[in-house]
Amino acid sequence: TTTTATATTEEAHLLLEELRTVVTRLEDLARRVRRAASRDRDDDENEHENENDSPRFLRLDERDEGDAVEWLRRIAELVASSERKAGRLSRRSRRGRGGGEGRNGNGNGNGPEKGNTGNNDIPPEGEGRRRRQHEEEMALPYLSLFEFFCEKNVLALVVNIVTGAAFADDASPSVRLLPPLSIATQSIQSVSILVQNVSRPTTLYYLLSNNRVNDLIDLPLRLYQRAAWREGAEAGELTTHFVSFLKSLAMRVNRETLQFFLSFPRTNEKEEVEEEKEEKRDDDEKPLGDADDVDGETKKEAMKSKTVSEGASTSRRPRRRIVEFPLYARALEFCASEQDSFVRVTAMNVCMNLVRLAARCEEDDAKPERDNNHRDVDDVRHRDTDDGTHSDDDGLPTETPSGTLHEAPSLPLRDRIAIVEYACHPRRVYDLVSPLCSRLTTQFGQVEGTVRALQELGHASNDDDAAISKRRKLRQTMDDLAANVQDELLL
Repeated sequence: TTTTATATTEEAHLLLEELRTVVTRLEDLARRVRRAASRDRDDDENEHENENDSPRFLRLDERDEGDAVEWLRRIAELVASSERKAGRLSRRSRRGRGGGEGRNGNGNGNGPEKGNTGNNDIPPEGEGRRRRQHEEEMALPYLSLFEFFCEKNVLALVVNIVTGAAFADDASPSVRLLPPLSIATQSIQSVSILVQNVSRPTTLYYLLSNNRVNDLIDLPLRLYQRAAWREGAEAGELTTHFVSFLKSLAMRVNRETLQFFLSFPRTNEKEEVEEEKEEKRDDDEKPLGDADDVDGETKKEAMKSKTVSEGASTSRRPRRRIVEFPLYARALEFCASEQDSFVRVTAMNVCMNLVRLAARCEEDDAKPERDNNHRDVDDVRHRDTDDGTHSDDDGLPTETPSGTLHEAPSLPLRDRIAIVEYACHPRRVYDLVSPLCSRLTTQFGQVEGTVRALQELGHASNDDDAAISKRRKLRQTMDDLAANVQDELLL
């Protein structure tokens, strides 16, 4: 045990030293590039003085660019692997703590285990306690990597690099500098690796709670496309990885993490308060009639009707709060018909899976074998890995999402209604459905043209080799069109 603890500690320290080195080099490179960009910014402004907000890529040599890509990749691997090891050890110690009772055979821990001769000097309870303490101590060195990641604010550094904020200069806002496509692609991949592979709930909540992920959701891909067009490059790979990043975020949404993606900003509350005050002031100014003509009973009835009318007017104007769902909104942008097929399908998966969360109710969570002992049910759901540990979550009230949306617990009714109101807005429904209809219309037109060509070829009397070859080519075209139509109808 001592040998294992020593080896684990040494391994964790080596990983921590490597992480420190990589982060330091990446920070130095970012500072050096920013200084160089500041020197070159004046030249760019003079060269393109007639262009406003003109994006262009940073000028890096191949060595610096390759080193930056490797450092970004290695940071994600080090943090994710060490965090998973720490999470596995923590879960093992918690299961040992929770299952320590009754291990002596009679269910209450007071008697010897059946078949135990009593020759053991250390009781099973004491041995389990020491083993759990040992596993918790072994997890601490691995957690130090994530603590260093948080201390140096590495996530903000990566996001600032890919968004170009790390190279921005307030004195020259007209020139927007972006990292090379390879660095931007690896930055998105690194954040996606972290989101997909962390196993501890606190780690995932840190990644999602500091608003850096939302900054990455708003990544200005159009600026990258404009800069790539200027240099004759292609930004399709960056778009593909970005949509995959959106999908990895969607797979982490559950009733605990939805708060980081869905917001209820107060928008029209002030206007409603002012309208209520104005209506109340108008009602107060309305006369109830002359005192000589209206007796006391009539006044009471008038006051009562006024109160009822105020309540009715208030009930007719329920307070509405506009919902913001940036993840769904950004994925919806890539459902357009002009997008690549993989990008469209992935984006539609994100949208439909998020809507599926709203369609799942509490009755779907109920199972016939569920009883009051949730701990036993959760233990049945655990799956063993090759090293004898469980790959499921730690049984905390705020578990890490498993990544399987159709097995996720249902959301609260308030959140489900918010998602439905946002997704079912007519404009958003149109943005989701109209690309499908447009592509189907185009494909049906192509099918019609191919059928007409086959009919014209069939009416011709000549059966020479050219006609046979043309007929074979049209049949192949028809098969391809039929497959495309089938795929679109499946979507």
